[in-house]
Amino acid sequence: MLGNTFSCQKELPVMPVPDLNIACRKLIEWSEPLLTEQESTKTKQVIEQFLQPGGDGEKLQNELIEWAQQPSIGNWFAPVWRDFYLACPKSLVINSNVFYYLKSKLDETTHSQANIAAALISCVYHFIALIDKKELSVDRQKNLPLCMNQYRHLFSSTRIPHQGTDEFKTSSSRKHLVIMHHQRIYKLDIIDDNGNILSPSAIEFELNCILSPSEQGQNLGMLSSMLRDQWATSRADLLQISADNKKAMTAVEEAAFVLCLDEKSPQEITEVSKQLLHGAGQDRFFDKSLQFIVFKNGKTGINFEHTGVDGSVMLRLIEHVYDTIDKVSFDQSPVPLQTEQAACPNVKEIEFDLNDALRQTISTAVDSFKQHTANTQTRVLNFTQFGKNQIKQLGVSPDAFVQLALQLAEYKIYGKCYSAYEAVMTRTFLDGRLDALHTVSHESMAFIHNICNADCSAQTKIDSLIKAAQKHVERAKECRLGLGIYSHFMALQYRYKEAGSDIGIDKLPEIFTDKGYQALTHSVVCTSTTSDYGVELAGYGPLVDDGYGIRYFTRSDSICFNMTSRSAMQGKLEQMQINIEQSLLEMATLMHR
Repeated sequence: MLGNTFSCQKELPVMPVPDLNIACRKLIEWSEPLLTEQESTKTKQVIEQFLQPGGDGEKLQNELIEWAQQPSIGNWFAPVWRDFYLACPKSLVINSNVFYYLKSKLDETTHSQANIAAALISCVYHFIALIDKKELSVDRQKNLPLCMNQYRHLFSSTRIPHQGTDEFKTSSSRKHLVIMHHQRIYKLDIIDDNGNILSPSAIEFELNCILSPSEQGQNLGMLSSMLRDQWATSRADLLQISADNKKAMTAVEEAAFVLCLDEKSPQEITEVSKQLLHGAGQDRFFDKSLQFIVFKNGKTGINFEHTGVDGSVMLRLIEHVYDTIDKVSFDQSPVPLQTEQAACPNVKEIEFDLNDALRQTISTAVDSFKQHTANTQTRVLNFTQFGKNQIKQLGVSPDAFVQLALQLAEYKIYGKCYSAYEAVMTRTFLDGRLDALHTVSHESMAFIHNICNADCSAQTKIDSLIKAAQKHVERAKECRLGLGIYSHFMALQYRYKEAGSDIGIDKLPEIFTDKGYQALTHSVVCTSTTSDYGVELAGYGPLVDDGYGIRYFTRSDSICFNMTSRSAMQGKLEQMQINIEQSLLEMATLMHR
């Protein structure tokens, strides 16, 4: 059906700017369990000051409302979210990019790396065609259409490093993809001048050419792992050396996506997780919105840059791959002689002119990468005693149940709970992205204190668990409806930076530096979950140095957690893994009484 993909865009509601007084009340309520009584009193005073008639709060709120009404702004939070990513000076590796480990229907023992990669490319190009022809059906959440604009940035997109703030660029180019192998970069033309896509067999032939033995290449992709300002300087230096370098960089940045033909064969799931999150740095280009990684043993995953795309959109692509990869038809007839004679007719190696300074920069980047990845720990917990089917029978939301178990696990380490974040999708609005559900509540803390109290009755513990789960569901709904406070306060701060002096605010309002806001936004436990269709595992790094990055899937009869932390937190990460398992069992035992 033509026009299907973007046919509901005009129906989508515009996300309203929330009421400031209500948002401030929520800030008090949501931060209170994280503060001492003294800190909480101070936060209330600061918020009262912020809400004074004619004060900073009113000025910023009015500025945000006025700015949100500009015709060029589809959603007032979208540019805030985009610039939040683009202004981050850290390496994209671990700090920003996210991975997915894909389930495979192809037998990795009988299909070669090139064969699996060729089938994957064919599937993905079919998905690209669905988007470009506007034939992809509209995503929905409980019958509500979701915004489809992120699909415009899924392919042929890249994040370009600049001093201060990066640039996010999407090209209309679909003709080629970039393949990285053995520290070399190749351009593979997939679509010919007549618009025809290479056959899977022809793609496999080209990939086998690339996989044939060769000397190690320039390892140029390593530059994309550097701190953003450093990479911006090196990229500018690289482009200045020759016109050929500009052409080569354009070929990489305009590629539909990157395919990493990895030389490693990780088996154990924790090792797969590490290789997909960061790997050894070679044969990756972390700036690209989309990198598919096919290991030598055929295992497959994705590493993606987060500026233009969120997990729900990536999951739709993964579903498509999972549903179609085993239906890709390979022509078994031998490759024509003239093709063999022409070697790889559609492949061209991309080489850069390097000077000694850049060679040294790449060498330094390799050392920095080793230090950076050595500072991150990964653990995978596959909890198999029960899953969402059994939790639903307890009359509790499975997601709320898992989130309460995470808080209980944390409490057992620290004797308190720090702020925890769960990503919530807001794509029911035009250009909707994500909001943050802050999961620690008065109700969740009451439950934790009760379950840890030997003198508390079982019924009181059960009642408090149910109440805490209900509060979680309630907050999640608020966030989905655009009524969370994370995005609102982030946008107010954004407008202060952009226009503060114009509206008579000379310094950042105290509300943003006060302990209440700081404690709430310092997400020690950063979590996310989605459907697991076609996915074995997913993960990312911790949001803060003293925190944990926890991606989980609540499956029918199991719950899988991918957990990361800085290496200094290794002991606590391992304790967290033990505590999560114990907490889930303890809560289930309680509810079964």
